[in-house]
Amino acid sequence: MDAHDPPPAVEERWQALLDDAETTAAEYAADGYETLVVHPGDITPVTGEPYGLDVLAPGDEFEALEELIERATFDTSHVYHADEGETRFLVVVVEGTADGGDVAVVVPAFLAIDRTPELARRATDEGVMYTHVRPLSDDSRVTFTHDDPELFF
Repeated sequence: MDAHDPPPAVEERWQALLDDAETTAAEYAADGYETLVVHPGDITPVTGEPYGLDVLAPGDEFEALEELIERATFDTSHVYHADEGETRFLVVVVEGTADGGDVAVVVPAFLAIDRTPELARRATDEGVMYTHVRPLSDDSRVTFTHDDPELFF
């Protein structure tokens, strides 16, 4: 298996993870949050510059995210996770405020724990983890900062 291929567990559990993300967003919406769920086309752990999770988003969702970040300030991150073998499934939630109301961006993701020791070490040493969301064109990106990398590893 190539180091960049998703672990087999991802194929088996991907739809359930997307459902978990939608459920999480619905719970936030019920609490009065404006929500946006990113439906990744690909997720790649990166260890260079920038490091973190590189999340490929559909064009329309990326445009909606760009519009949201222009009017929002994000200050809180939550990472909900479940492990299956050497795969950690994540629902990353970034909370903030926009136009006087609460907002939440929800990003389902995964990490192959056995294939990401360098990323874990870097994030832990730096004391921060990043989630980079980008469109297929790769001409722009939205980066979320997570002050507790331990939530990911």
